Amino acid sequence: MIAWFFSNLCARLEVTLNYRIRLQRFVVPSACAVGALLNIWLACTVFLPGAWQGRNDFLGLYAGARLVGGPDLYDHDAVRNVHLQSIGETGEIPFVRPPCYALFLRPLGLLPYRTAYAVWATLLAAALAGFTALWPGASSSARWLICCWSLPAFVSLFNGQDVLLLLLWTALAACLVRAGKPAAAGMVLTLCASKFHLVALVPIVILAQRRWRMAGGVAVGGCVLLALSFAAAGRSWPLRYYAVLTDGRINPSVDHMPNLHSLLGVGRFGLPLQIAAGLVLAVGLFLVARSTSDFAGPLALALVAGVLVGFHGYLSDAALLLPALIAFSTADYARLPALALITPVPWFLLHLPRPLPALTQLLIVTLAAAGFMWIWKRNKESPPVRSG
Repeated sequence: MIAWFFSNLCARLEVTLNYRIRLQRFVVPSACAVGALLNIWLACTVFLPGAWQGRNDFLGLYAGARLVGGPDLYDHDAVRNVHLQSIGETGEIPFVRPPCYALFLRPLGLLPYRTAYAVWATLLAAALAGFTALWPGASSSARWLICCWSLPAFVSLFNGQDVLLLLLWTALAACLVRAGKPAAAGMVLTLCASKFHLVALVPIVILAQRRWRMAGGVAVGGCVLLALSFAAAGRSWPLRYYAVLTDGRINPSVDHMPNLHSLLGVGRFGLPLQIAAGLVLAVGLFLVARSTSDFAGPLALALVAGVLVGFHGYLSDAALLLPALIAFSTADYARLPALALITPVPWFLLHLPRPLPALTQLLIVTLAAAGFMWIWKRNKESPPVRSG
């Protein structure tokens, strides 16, 4: 009798467990599909109408791919002519990457614009999927859910931005560190220099954790990129590139940037406050990175801090928050701001008139602060990394 009872109970438990497993297998893909479809619709109709046809920031990258090797890479009129030849109109979008990246994009410049854009969009989608699969921490289901519900990631995809490639490079670097290949990880991280202003605080993590072999990889990779840039655009490219970066036309809609530059403004106290806040973030990042042997967590925080201190940034650049959102979605301190930023609501607020964008900007600041506190508390007794 007792044997029959326990065998029957075990059978019922097995049926219940199998049912829950099947339910989870159905619910997670369904939730991912709903999030992806919703974000595709929002990106293509609300935030970027017409962008899916190629009228987006890829115009600037395509112009660079067409003009690399000549003297007109950063010439405004030459870029406009490429736009006109490609789609019959100009988006006034210059090429704002170092010359080596135009060299990397050269194969796309050999294709017709529509074909090149289709290839580029496919590469970006693959980069997002690669990041989701490779980034350490959290379960696979949680990573896919967060990425599929990330509106900035889909805006970046349909805006033709290369932010998703930066996510892939950071995930590869984190994996290489865990595999004991710090020099290779450093060389991969140099590829993030296409948007150097958003990853400017990542070297602080490397120095704080005394990862000298990774620093060597960064130095080697940086020298290679510089050599390729001078080979592609000649000796005068730094001055011409600086002129493009300081052109006010590349910074429209400052009120809707997800950074401190937009939050604190450029008034009498705006710039000093931005500098002070940036220093606080840098010092906090250094202390937190020193308190742990983990690389991925401080790297995720460095990306959040980079978005905040970056002078130039938009909704698509907020996709760089994804590593932190994945890492902190279950953390005690940072759970609430992380979960809020996973939803589309803050990103709608960012595009509304002042002062509503400040709510999103403050939420990102809160995410950074909570992430600092969580990592510090979790690792305050951990010995600092001495080398690597």
